[in-house]
Amino acid sequence: MSAPDFLLLRHGEARRLLSSADAIAAIEAAWHDYGHQRQVLSRPSSMGMGGGGAVFKIKGGILTGQGVAGFRLVADHWDTAGRELTEDWFWLADPATGRPLALIEEFGLHCLRTAVTGAVAAGLLAKPGTRSLGLVGAGQIARELLEPLRQVLPGLERVRVSSRRLASAEDFARRYTIPGLVVEAVATPEEAVAGADLVMTLSAAELPFLRPEHLAPGATVIGMGGDAELDASVLGWADRFVVDDMDFACVAGSVAGWLKSGALTREAVVARLDADIGEVAAGLKPGRRAAGENVVAIIQGMAVCDLALATLAWRHARASGAGQSLPLGEAAP
Repeated sequence: MSAPDFLLLRHGEARRLLSSADAIAAIEAAWHDYGHQRQVLSRPSSMGMGGGGAVFKIKGGILTGQGVAGFRLVADHWDTAGRELTEDWFWLADPATGRPLALIEEFGLHCLRTAVTGAVAAGLLAKPGTRSLGLVGAGQIARELLEPLRQVLPGLERVRVSSRRLASAEDFARRYTIPGLVVEAVATPEEAVAGADLVMTLSAAELPFLRPEHLAPGATVIGMGGDAELDASVLGWADRFVVDDMDFACVAGSVAGWLKSGALTREAVVARLDADIGEVAAGLKPGRRAAGENVVAIIQGMAVCDLALATLAWRHARASGAGQSLPLGEAAP
């Protein structure tokens, strides 16, 4: 049997091939493998380079059980008007030979991956009977969140959402008509998270905005924004502290913000770590141990999760005839 041709999936094609249920199953499996195998991420888990005009970020992973490896390559550049533009692609390969399998436009998958990793983390860490979500952020990733979150937490009844602009939160709230789920826009993050069983942050905030006094006892807090969102004092509030990958958490998000500000050292953060999300998913360490515990998770996104969704899209595309098939060695137009 001949090897498959190289497959090219352009903008939006890969995202249209996947459902939320597909993505949930793929992320759960990827985290389970990460928990058991450990050596599945590139080292370092996120690499950067620049100097030619664009700024590149590279994250690689391997899923031996699925027979795939690959890396995500993000390139940020700026046009003559100073607007930031991004190219975001995933390169998929055979881990045994390095043979290229596919090049997949990643942005839509990235939004889905980020949202679904947050939802699956909530399913692993939220207390039983979780009914309310305080959501900070109403952008493209947040728009992918509620459907998978409701699948993993079917008892969820109420969402309060805030954004930097109230109009954005109001637009977000109007989009969702999920039966049994009330979505309400509020003006501030403090209003969004007040009394919430589950708090999720997907903001572009550059300074911390959530402190322990804003959070309900027994809440689960999942920080997923790219900059500081949670004040360092939230770590002292937590009974349980979980990350996905500590190395990357020290590069982006709230942990990176704590280190950059000098509020905490890496050694102090590592000493407080109770588990990574792979260990929780694989049942090797507990996440939440009791309903009354305060749980904090920093979920920044792992290359194996990007890889899991890219692999699934590639397989669906081959089965359905989607995308452009190219003989290996022929340059993509």
